[in-house]
Amino acid sequence: MTRMNEQTKQTLAIADSWVNFSNKADMDGLSEVTSNQLELVGPKGKGVINHQELYDWMQRAKLQLKTECRYARDHYVVLAQHGTWFNDDDTIKGEAVVYTVLKVENGKVCFLARYDDLESALRTSGLSEGDKIEG
Repeated sequence: MTRMNEQTKQTLAIADSWVNFSNKADMDGLSEVTSNQLELVGPKGKGVINHQELYDWMQRAKLQLKTECRYARDHYVVLAQHGTWFNDDDTIKGEAVVYTVLKVENGKVCFLARYDDLESALRTSGLSEGDKIEG
């Protein structure tokens, strides 16, 4: 395992906070760690959203993420996650393994992409198997 520099440690801490706030639907917390203009890449395309649009998206998605593995270096992190989507009545709509790419600059997530495969996530982030974080 390579030694982490301070930027990588900060990126991991912000990414973990982002996921925790997202899972709790804590929009105040999420706003603290998200850029005002969040670049988003997902199955329905890409764009830039603000905090209100992020909140609306979270409300629609009803997604809980459990991080199972992390890759990180400098400003980028890839999170291998088990995602569970819920219906309005809190029954499970679906489950899948997803790979979330986050870019952190100035202490805030400014880029988020979600993929169905690790290779795409690593390619987008510029990370590799050598950037896997143990533990």
